[in-house]
Amino acid sequence: GVACDHAAVRAKLHTYYPFIGAVDEAIDSSRIDAGKLILEYLSTPAHEFDEAAKYSSVRLITEILKVHIEDGDYPGMMDRLRTLYGEVVSERSATSIDSYIRHRKSVGALTAELSYLLMRPALADGDDQLCEFMRQVAAFGWLIDSLIDLNRDRHLGLLGFEPGLRDYASLIAAIGRNGLRISFRHPRLYRLFFSAIVDNLRDPFRA
Repeated sequence: GVACDHAAVRAKLHTYYPFIGAVDEAIDSSRIDAGKLILEYLSTPAHEFDEAAKYSSVRLITEILKVHIEDGDYPGMMDRLRTLYGEVVSERSATSIDSYIRHRKSVGALTAELSYLLMRPALADGDDQLCEFMRQVAAFGWLIDSLIDLNRDRHLGLLGFEPGLRDYASLIAAIGRNGLRISFRHPRLYRLFFSAIVDNLRDPFRA
């Protein structure tokens, strides 16, 4: 029911989310400083499909993303991306499950806000309610991902604490609270939310 140029929105989001996935993988598999390098790639709006982009998937998807960012939105996007990277760094240094959950929800919300800013030029009208809805859903989705990835992240040394049974219980409780809150507010989307959760749960097996 959102009036927009659907083809343009689809093209922007189909570039943005692979970018987020590539950045997440780069940070997990190498060093947290990989985020600084990606911010350097984004520091200038002009895209550069040079030799370096041919040999780096992260560099290539970053340059493709630049194509889809409107000039007037570039400063705001960069500001949010820096904030997002700061939250990712803080998440890695969290020393308790409560702090970890707060940072994870913030990372999810900022990721969604960036997607909204990216597609806003293709919307018939800017809609703050749509942006807030996307932030809430993404914060919930990021908690689902956390439950799936927590054990793997612990083995990779990506956590600042050693999660125990109580920590897992706290995370599950947070997922339940946030999931029920969204479902009650948007009951018609319940089946879509459930389908997305199942898809997330299947993802590690597909990988």
